[in-house]
Amino acid sequence: MLATLIRQNFFINQFPGALTEKQSIVNKEIQTNQALNEENIIKQIELKAESAANMEILESQARYRFGLIKDGETYHQITRQNP
Repeated sequence: MLATLIRQNFFINQFPGALTEKQSIVNKEIQTNQALNEENIIKQIELKAESAANMEILESQARYRFGLIKDGETYHQITRQNP
């Protein structure tokens, strides 16, 4: 039985080499995932910055075109009289 286990592990499954090869594949996948996570973080930051700028433009247009105000703000309109 011991001889069968030794034959199975070392000759058929190529035990030490196969384990090292699989570990190197796992390590490469871990590195790839870390690089992708860093790239995702950068993309999320860029998207938030772009969205904030777009919301600022949208708010400005809403105030200018439609006279919209935020909660808690008071709207004052100054009219000019012709002499």
